[in-house]
Amino acid sequence: MDSVAAAVAALRAEHPSVGGSGWDFDGFRVWVESNEPKLLAELDAYFVDFRRIPAAHAEAGSGPITRITAIQAAPPDFANGHTPTLGEYKPSVKGPKEAYFDVDDGRVVHKLRTGMWFLFGRDHHLAIGPCTDNPNQVINFVNNRMIQWALHRGALLGHGSAVCHAAGPDSGALPRALAIAGFSGMGKSTLALHLMNDRRLDFVSNDRVMIQPRSAGEHGRVELEGVPKHPRINPGTILNNPALAGVIGPNERAQFEALPRAELWQLEHKYDGLIGACFPEQRFRLRAELGALILLNWQLGAGPAKAARIDVRERPELLLALMKEPGVFYRPGPGEVPTRDVDRYIEFLAGVEVLELSGGVDFDLGRAAALELLGL
Repeated sequence: MDSVAAAVAALRAEHPSVGGSGWDFDGFRVWVESNEPKLLAELDAYFVDFRRIPAAHAEAGSGPITRITAIQAAPPDFANGHTPTLGEYKPSVKGPKEAYFDVDDGRVVHKLRTGMWFLFGRDHHLAIGPCTDNPNQVINFVNNRMIQWALHRGALLGHGSAVCHAAGPDSGALPRALAIAGFSGMGKSTLALHLMNDRRLDFVSNDRVMIQPRSAGEHGRVELEGVPKHPRINPGTILNNPALAGVIGPNERAQFEALPRAELWQLEHKYDGLIGACFPEQRFRLRAELGALILLNWQLGAGPAKAARIDVRERPELLLALMKEPGVFYRPGPGEVPTRDVDRYIEFLAGVEVLELSGGVDFDLGRAAALELLGL
């Protein structure tokens, strides 16, 4: 194939959609259509916490909207005649997760382990393959379209979770937020979910945040954008948070409770913790003002936990836990150069209070320190 636009048009014609659903993710408006009702039902259930948009808004002339087509079908061999590039991956027995190649008007990504294919350009976005077996990859595709939209508007991508002050539904001001960053497995989501047990807080994002200074007249004020992705949580997080009790059944709970703490901490067995189901009195927001940042630099069994205010200009190495490459689902626009320049992150974080949590893992201490940063 030589054109994303042509391939998407042909596949849409070959596999007509039977329906669709749309959402307004606090400014990023998306419509997902599919030939598979089961997939649409799963997306509706997953995005239930967010504002729906009517089908009429998917039509041309109703304002900017990203239209995604998800097709349940055996995909063609898009790579015929192209030499794909492997995406970055951690060495493992499973090998790489994805490969991609570019054409003039977009990019094609192949998920090597599931057989899913994703095509995207400026105005064309399509997923094809065993979608109903991999709804999480379709959800991630939606989120990645939102991330690209934010980065094109000048944001920097961060690897972090975030919560914010709860505000009334009619409040026009952005609530104050706290972001939590750390390398994979350090407990970003766990700490964020511990904080959600305080009903004065709402949820902003899990695992990905976008940050950028607000207008030039608001020096030192930083806007935080989240993505509509619910926490993917391990059993240890579930066992230690009563609000998450309904995520697993009694038999699984008994099995996990029998494991030693160190083994439970290392166990990778993810579950979706839907915010609205686990915290029904609180909201999933996607936009806030970043007032504070916690950088997790602790390790299990490393002695007493310590909390200390820091100046990131003096500890720039800690920002590596926050800085995140966009990955293969981001394609720079004309003249764009994606960057992980630590100086830009330092510039964007001017005026944001930063706390380092070091020593051993202690979520009670982390929760207390976070609430203090939030002024609660």
